[in-house]
Amino acid sequence: MTHAAHASAYRLPENISLERQSVALTLSPEQSEFSGHTRLYLAVAQSSGTVAYHARYLDIKSVELTHNGKTMALPIMQPNEFDIVTHRLAQPIVGQAKLSIHYSGKITHKTMGLFVAGQQSGSPYIFSQFQEMEARTVFPGFDAPDKKTRFEFSVNIPKQYDAKHNTLALSSEIKGQRKLIRFAPSHKIYTDVLALAVGEFHSVALKGTALNSFVHAPKSIALNLPEDMNELVSGTVQFMEDYLQYPFPYSKLDFFVAPIDGLAAMENVGLIALNSHQIPAQDADGFALCRFRKLIAHEIAHMWFGNDITMSWYNDYWMNESFAEFFAAKVVQTRYPKSAGCTFNPQFASFADDTHSARALRSGVKYRGDNEAIGQLAYHKGRSILEMAELALGNEVFKTQMRAYVKRVAGGNTSAPAFTQHFAKTPWFDAFINSFITQSNYPLLTLSKQNGQVYIQQTSFDSNQEKLWTIPLSVRIWDGKVLKTQQVVLDKPRMAIKNVPATAQLFLDSNGVGYFRYLDNLDNGSFAVEQLTRAERASYVDNQEALARGAKIDFMSYVDSLIHLINTLPRGAVEVSNALSTLQDTFVTLIPESLSDEYAHYLTSQMPKIDNWQSVLANQNGGLWLELYGVNLRANSAILAAQKAYKNASLSELTHRTAVLRVLVANADEQAYQALLSQFSQSERQVKEDLLDTLGYGNTISQIKAFYDLLLSDASYGHDLDYRFQYPAFSPKHRAYAGEYIRSHKDAISKRIADDKLQWFPYNFITACSAKEAALVKNTFADWQDVQGLNAKLNIVLEVINECDNNAKRNLQSVRSRLGEG
Repeated sequence: MTHAAHASAYRLPENISLERQSVALTLSPEQSEFSGHTRLYLAVAQSSGTVAYHARYLDIKSVELTHNGKTMALPIMQPNEFDIVTHRLAQPIVGQAKLSIHYSGKITHKTMGLFVAGQQSGSPYIFSQFQEMEARTVFPGFDAPDKKTRFEFSVNIPKQYDAKHNTLALSSEIKGQRKLIRFAPSHKIYTDVLALAVGEFHSVALKGTALNSFVHAPKSIALNLPEDMNELVSGTVQFMEDYLQYPFPYSKLDFFVAPIDGLAAMENVGLIALNSHQIPAQDADGFALCRFRKLIAHEIAHMWFGNDITMSWYNDYWMNESFAEFFAAKVVQTRYPKSAGCTFNPQFASFADDTHSARALRSGVKYRGDNEAIGQLAYHKGRSILEMAELALGNEVFKTQMRAYVKRVAGGNTSAPAFTQHFAKTPWFDAFINSFITQSNYPLLTLSKQNGQVYIQQTSFDSNQEKLWTIPLSVRIWDGKVLKTQQVVLDKPRMAIKNVPATAQLFLDSNGVGYFRYLDNLDNGSFAVEQLTRAERASYVDNQEALARGAKIDFMSYVDSLIHLINTLPRGAVEVSNALSTLQDTFVTLIPESLSDEYAHYLTSQMPKIDNWQSVLANQNGGLWLELYGVNLRANSAILAAQKAYKNASLSELTHRTAVLRVLVANADEQAYQALLSQFSQSERQVKEDLLDTLGYGNTISQIKAFYDLLLSDASYGHDLDYRFQYPAFSPKHRAYAGEYIRSHKDAISKRIADDKLQWFPYNFITACSAKEAALVKNTFADWQDVQGLNAKLNIVLEVINECDNNAKRNLQSVRSRLGEG
């Protein structure tokens, strides 16, 4: 089969473009089926004997083609495996043509296509999620990023409802019991970022915003927006316009807020979707506010990157997300510099997923789930690459090139080659970008010394494969008196770093943006911490943790360094928070059940004894202290503190609620657990969220079963479920039961989880760390082979488990040696 023929099987023909499309839908939140009529206005550049479009799960009633003033009925055809419907024509066509299609479709309960929610509140509403390849479940069309066009939507709905869309309503006419709403034509956009909401809504105006923005929500959802929401929206738009010297591309910027399963937000043009769970509480800490600000900035940045400048094909999906994430971090760091901690070191969110088995950022895409398979790598790995480029080139040079790039591709489509072309004067740039986007995994950079000469070499961090990257580095050099920075491009396995004193201390991760790990074998001592920025300190701590987990440094020496931080720094320090979290993780990812008690005893003997929990819980990180001591160390004082906090406050008012509940659940007998479980049905929304994040910490099989049964019950509708199956698997003693439950409840799970999310279920066991557990995971998903993309995810998880197993042999030897000394 030729490449052209192969490509045509999963992509629409290039010689036919879509000039505009009208979509008329008749629907209601009370009905599971909708009907539609669409007209596609085609421009056929070269004589064609076929016309084609996308459709999935649609019942096509009729298809008519109009060409040269003649209208002909076309036979109903079934889509191929890539959802492409192809009609072969009796006579070839060229020039202008029109397709008119009548059809019907289904409204689902999953966050796919058109879905309905809110039935339990008595205020049902319909919303849409078209990213990606889901618009074709709502109307036949050219559902691909390179087929951008203008859309004209209208809806026929029950008269008591309203509708929101990407554009403003031009008219609203009531006819009997129905209402017909016509919307203004859209800008030229692609199908992923279309949006439609039908229901009873209330709205809040974001006063003072340049586009007179509104936030809409179903009437049953309270809108408790942060006080600076107006400033955040306006400031983000202003920053993007100033940086790019390119104005906001659209005429509308509204938001639709609802509890949307499996979705934090979505960059729909003119109607950004925002999960109400993402809105921080009024007493939220700075880190939570930072995350929210970055999320809003990310979605607004998409108006330029992803929406106006759109990938030519899904293999460059990483560009949509990485550029938006890159600029979102800039917005937060510029406008909120004192509370920008959540924007530091994005690469660390990707390392765990970026195994040799992982999909490369730029990979072939044919099916809906292919890009879902990349996960967070599209966000954080891509952003890290851009930040490495900016650091190497300098902020102003990078900004100038970005402006030139945006000016050239504005309003159209782009690709990785189109981007790197703008940096052609930088000889290493193309090789750098491609080495990171076309390969999985990441480098381990090792500093060493030979005959007084400093060398740097690269290998794959995971030892079972070797790859080569082109890596621009800004090396910090400290000779004890003067701090210097030297630019280096490492594009070979090993090279000398010139003009570096043999006794100097080196730091590789300047600005904390390097997509690599590094190991210092110079024996010149640790780099002077006071010379590092906050981001660099965070990167240093995280790098040491990775080296310890990877058995590249002594594990218990690293644990002792964490204990030293906890014992010497103020209890509320960020470094202490990170150390507490890391020690919690060791119980999940390394320490087997047989060593858990001894290991906990060792930590207890070395760490502060806490009698006054009230003063500890007054810190923002008080919950981390309570959880480590109460869940992992089983300290009586922590358990009593949690019980006292629970007794003295209602759940809705409970400070450090998640930590308190986890301590109670982890130490609960059957009666106490059932009492906590019963709280779910009578609690408000946010308390329910926290209960779902804590009830999985039960300590008996019957408690774990009750938790899983809750996840699959009607009571949990409207909540994200998929990642919460992992909580019981955090405990080594419960992994076997968790695997058996998931294996035997595949059908029930499939009914509740979106199709493209199912492939991620093996990740619920990514904390496992033995060959026995690898076999357990394989058996768990032996009957899941029909789930698209699952095998690839399973291979990644098994690779992580096997790598952990190999490293654990050395790390546990370190642990046993230290425990033996104790």
